[in-house]
Amino acid sequence: MKIESRDQRSEIRVQSSENAPRSTLNAQRASGSALIIVLWVIGLLSMFVMAFAFDMHVEARITSSWRKKLKAEYLAKAGIELGRMMLAELSDADTLNPDPSIYLAKGSDEKVRGAAISLAWGGVAEVTRELGAGTVSVTVRPENARISLKDIIFINDREKTDAMWAPLFESAGVPFEKCDALIDCLFDWVDQDELTHLSGAESEYYESLDPPYKSKNAPLDTVDELALIKGFDEKLQESEVTIYQKLSDFLTTYATDNRININAVDHNTMMGFLGIDAALADEIVAQRQGPDLKSGTEDDMPFKSFADLRGRVPAIPPNLEALISFNAAMGRFSILAHGKVGDVEHAVACVVELKGKDLTILRWIEGDALQENLISH
Repeated sequence: MKIESRDQRSEIRVQSSENAPRSTLNAQRASGSALIIVLWVIGLLSMFVMAFAFDMHVEARITSSWRKKLKAEYLAKAGIELGRMMLAELSDADTLNPDPSIYLAKGSDEKVRGAAISLAWGGVAEVTRELGAGTVSVTVRPENARISLKDIIFINDREKTDAMWAPLFESAGVPFEKCDALIDCLFDWVDQDELTHLSGAESEYYESLDPPYKSKNAPLDTVDELALIKGFDEKLQESEVTIYQKLSDFLTTYATDNRININAVDHNTMMGFLGIDAALADEIVAQRQGPDLKSGTEDDMPFKSFADLRGRVPAIPPNLEALISFNAAMGRFSILAHGKVGDVEHAVACVVELKGKDLTILRWIEGDALQENLISH
């Protein structure tokens, strides 16, 4: 039996006391390493969770936007059907009854019936209503509310052409010094030769562009063709709007004569085509809108003849009679419908021809509502 001396036992205790702090230190180091690993894991997991949550948020926004866009598209197409319904009502002879209450009493939807009465008398119809989660707005306008582009170009009469385009250029804000060059380029585009007017352009110029194309040398089929003609694609001074875009507000290729429908033409087109001032244009618009000063309502007071127009607006020059009509020529109308759900919009525009009860679509285009000024021509 081994007996340890007092000194040996003291030495053992000293060694144990020296070893104890080392074990504790190692344990603390191990604990610290584990904590760092845990923090890294938690950080990585947090990043994964945040990325997943962000992806889900983005996907939810995309899905919501897609659903709104689809709803807006169907609302716009429903608006076209609403416009067709208004036009179908024109087959009822009572839409032209001097007493509008007779026709209004035939149905409960006064807004639609009021709009039909306005169309029957040659005016504009505007209806807005909520449908489901969105809103649909419809405007039906006779095509002769705009100027017939084909009827203001006279290849063999430069003076007459200049006279027709001068007020349009002025209303659009086109500088006077550019007007002659624009008419030259317009003539070169529609005439049937490759001879260039003084400031004009034929195929030689257009083939130098990127992409190249030829001069049409034929009448214009759409207002959009103006954008292809030299000069018309230039921007107006201090503006991002081109000459073509500004002029296109006034023009159409679906009207059948060079007269303007005084019951549907807008303020600026009236000034540009008839050459009248803003005050007289305002008076004409106010007179045809009736007491509520709103177009397309049951109390509209459309002009029935030139005598009626002069009786209510005496300042109208008598020489304008040959330039004015009072109803939709050949039954051609444009329908512009907006569907809106939240902050998403969709627009559909078409030109239709009404013969009896038959409605034929002549043109259809749809897209972003921001392009409405272009898609409605």
